[in-house]
Amino acid sequence: MAKHDWKALQAAFLADNAETGITAQQWCEEYGLNYQSARRYIKLRSAQSAQKEVRKTAQSAQVKRSAQKCAKGDTAKQKENDVAAGAHDADTDAQQPETEPQRDASGRFAEGNKLGGNYGVPANAFQPGNQIPRKHSAYSRYLDADELFDAASESDLHDELIFTRARALSVTRTLNKIMEDLQNAESVEARIELYDKFIKAEAGLDRNIARIESIENSLSKLSLDAVNRPRLTADTYRIKAATAKLKAETQKLTAENQGVETPLSSVVDELHEETKDGML
Repeated sequence: MAKHDWKALQAAFLADNAETGITAQQWCEEYGLNYQSARRYIKLRSAQSAQKEVRKTAQSAQVKRSAQKCAKGDTAKQKENDVAAGAHDADTDAQQPETEPQRDASGRFAEGNKLGGNYGVPANAFQPGNQIPRKHSAYSRYLDADELFDAASESDLHDELIFTRARALSVTRTLNKIMEDLQNAESVEARIELYDKFIKAEAGLDRNIARIESIENSLSKLSLDAVNRPRLTADTYRIKAATAKLKAETQKLTAENQGVETPLSSVVDELHEETKDGML
């Protein structure tokens, strides 16, 4: 991953922000930087602090020049510099807001702040627990390489299959090279070492072949799932509909048979009316 000179980038952002008012995210997109990684170094608050320091430095330099000219006795020039310094201070005060923006502990604008660009909750605000802005999930905490995550997100099992087959071919080429060296070896020690490498390379080739078979089986299962998923969904809907129909018919028959007496129900009622509750 390429290293960036964040101090130089911060200085460039300060200059562009002071000139055009561009935001940090827009500036990163314009220069091809990843905003998620750059926002730790390029911040608007830093830009505001730097602008204030630049203004203070300019004012201090102006005061020093005025003092030097005063020591030389140039009263007329001193008055002109005082007027220019006063005008510069007035312009600086006019550019700054009347009050400092109200922020919370995290640095965000506090609720009800009138100096921010957003005066309330947007209509399409994210719901609590929303994970859309998060990129690459928890793995990005341990591997700061966005280009690797971007490449991995565009890969699938077909790419894994091609890569594994390429590794198997590479191992096969290595086996041929080891076999040639084994035949041309002069000492017994060299042959033993080469033979050990040959055995390890064969084991690696076997693992690659097993991996190829596993990926092929996974791709076959995925193809079957793509075919079976609509069928299973249709079967589920059909079973639910049949269950609902059976339940409705049962309820209908139960409602229709309420209060209907049959010969068997009459015999049962007579037995229950006996003093022995039907016991002989």
